[in-house]
Amino acid sequence: MDPSKCHAQKATLATHHPVGSRKQSITVQLTRSARRFSTVLAPQFTKLDPLPMLQKCRSLHIRISDITQFEVAVERYLANNAVQFSPIDFEITDENNKRIFNVSLHPEEMVLAEGARRIFTLTFGESSSDDNESVISKIRHPVSGMRLFEFVEHASTETIQIASCVDGDSRCLIEQFSSSWLRTLSLCGCLFTRIQWHFKKDDQIIAIVRPQFAFFDENSIRMEWSEQADDEVRLLVIAFAMTQIVREAFPSLTHILNEQRIRRHG
Repeated sequence: MDPSKCHAQKATLATHHPVGSRKQSITVQLTRSARRFSTVLAPQFTKLDPLPMLQKCRSLHIRISDITQFEVAVERYLANNAVQFSPIDFEITDENNKRIFNVSLHPEEMVLAEGARRIFTLTFGESSSDDNESVISKIRHPVSGMRLFEFVEHASTETIQIASCVDGDSRCLIEQFSSSWLRTLSLCGCLFTRIQWHFKKDDQIIAIVRPQFAFFDENSIRMEWSEQADDEVRLLVIAFAMTQIVREAFPSLTHILNEQRIRRHG
């Protein structure tokens, strides 16, 4: 409805009902004030703050910090059917193995932080009514909790679309890639998956998320991007790597999170 018509209707109702006119007048004033307030603050809550340090990095690495945290969560689930667990910590390091971000997985969300500052939170998708499409995770603003992006998996094409929840546009497409060499390494136990994920924009690969080669170490993921990847895309790459470290590298956690969500919603 046109806002001017809406205001006109409210004014007409106020003149016909003098007893409640003052209350309605206050309501209108509060509504106008809230609208002006949201107009000023909304842009801050509908986008992620840029991280200039990412422009200095060509690749990052995410791995679990303490495997015992994961083991305790799984053991409590198997022994007591418990879906609540203490935070499980991950770390993101640069090419020099220097930690630059902290990641913590909670039953309700996964948090990316730089020191004490939250950068964004990640929630894992719920089951979809569409058999072909499913939201595997959602990026939320760290303050408002507003959904900013969704990773939408298309089963028929084996692709993942990064969709903006603010403007509805697609940021880029993630395609699966495999090869005989990757399959061999996976069968030998050197990789936890035979799949790499290529981020494409205008048919050009601008970033890659792939399993890190490791025989004796815990499962981990490597992120790489080209100079064409802007700050937003690099944050999206990190969010996807966070998603896949849970879904692919430690799938037991996905089962616990799904069960926790089912119980929470009754």
